[in-house]
Amino acid sequence: MSSEDRRLVAVVTGANRGIGKAIVRRLLLQATVPLIVYLTARSVERGQQTFDELRREQLRWPAEESTQQLQNELRFHQLDVSDIDSIHTFIEYLTLMHGEQSVDILINNAGGVVHQQPNTDDEGPGRVVRTCDAKTAYQTVHMNYFTAVNMTSLMLPRLRPNGRVVFMVTALAHLGIFSGDLPKVLVSDELNLNGLHIIENGFISAVGKGTYSAYGFPPMPFAVAKAGLIAYARMLARVFAPDPRGLLFAAVCPGYVRTDMTGPYAPLTPDQGAETPAYVALVDAKRLRRHNGGLWKQLRPLKW
Repeated sequence: MSSEDRRLVAVVTGANRGIGKAIVRRLLLQATVPLIVYLTARSVERGQQTFDELRREQLRWPAEESTQQLQNELRFHQLDVSDIDSIHTFIEYLTLMHGEQSVDILINNAGGVVHQQPNTDDEGPGRVVRTCDAKTAYQTVHMNYFTAVNMTSLMLPRLRPNGRVVFMVTALAHLGIFSGDLPKVLVSDELNLNGLHIIENGFISAVGKGTYSAYGFPPMPFAVAKAGLIAYARMLARVFAPDPRGLLFAAVCPGYVRTDMTGPYAPLTPDQGAETPAYVALVDAKRLRRHNGGLWKQLRPLKW
């Protein structure tokens, strides 16, 4: 077995900036487990720039640390998680480089927020009313839910024994934002992927008809999409429980982090936001298995 075969393979999507970039940096800095870390990005130019920047940083790390940490190798590959062909091309490359079972850690970080103009009502000057339009709902749910599900579904057969999948979510996507039967349905052991797709598509449809509140949805596309990923992580842990590979799944809230998406006033740096996802990616499997499919924040499991 070559030295490369003894290293774990980690993939981080949407990693050319913000939290994704910070997660890659944290994985490279750890010296516990030798890693090959794939920084992936939709843009070749921006991804390559980030790769070059992190490689320069890695070469400047203190000499007493470099012996261990330079076992961790950074690689870049273009990946557009919204494009099925792009996902297939990346998986074919991983298979060529590392074999049929080629990945130990998948961190689904790619996603974003679709901004819309706030509306005001007549009850006071400048009073913002939380609204949601069909286009925003469609784009947000597809950008944050369906892309991560597609990426994970195609990657699942490629995961190695004890492989783990991390979904980046938000604690704002808690069950309390839903009403009616939705909270019970989202945590049901009877919920399958088709049913979860129906819920997410149903939200989009209900927004278009103006009936989302009647169906128990909040006017919060980003939170609805991320709640879908939290439910998906729970579902995967249940469905793959009999799998002999012992796969592990987690949804992680990084906290309110300063990024291009959130703006300059969020209290946490990207590096602080990357702490928990990097921890969950590498923590002892026994601890993660006790909370398989669970939600994490600030290095601890969090009740959904």
